[in-house]
Amino acid sequence: MHNLEELLPAHLDLLKEVGNIGAGHAASALSLLLNKRVELKIPTVKILTLAELLNHDTEKHVATSYIQVEGGLSGHFFMMFEVSLADRLIRELVPGASVLDGGIGKSVFSEISNILCGSYLSALSALLEVSLTQSPPICAIDMEGAILGEGLVELSLSDDSVILMDAVLRNQGSNNQLKGEFLFFPAPESMDVILKLIERKSSL
Repeated sequence: MHNLEELLPAHLDLLKEVGNIGAGHAASALSLLLNKRVELKIPTVKILTLAELLNHDTEKHVATSYIQVEGGLSGHFFMMFEVSLADRLIRELVPGASVLDGGIGKSVFSEISNILCGSYLSALSALLEVSLTQSPPICAIDMEGAILGEGLVELSLSDDSVILMDAVLRNQGSNNQLKGEFLFFPAPESMDVILKLIERKSSL
């Protein structure tokens, strides 16, 4: 059975390309939702061990959305933004709302995560030629280390690595950026599918 550490730089470049295709779709959807032109880019894709991940900005206060992925491959998807940045994004839609209010602000954050994660998964589905479905998002607000530590224990992940994708969201024509992270934990049995299909695409 394969694992994430077997992904080569060429594989990561392809996943980054997929991410930016998905980001383009997500930006179009968000532009309609926010009624303004926005851009979303995935500047970097890298592999971290779980130990490195759990030591990565552990004290950062984040709003997190968790989505379970099933179908032709399975896994777990997390979207994270610092709370202050999540609130800035939410207030583009609902002035005065906050992800901390437990009401409309949290609902808006869930919908945004649905769009962002769903767009990436749609692009990944098209690349790998597999059907993917996603669960409704589950949101949590806490320190990044606490969320990931608890989440990884509950998921009982057997692979020791994760795909980390940085995300940069900004209004077109503005220098203001909202930086977040996507974390993708493919199930071990899905790594064979991912590697096989990525290698096939890379050789075309």
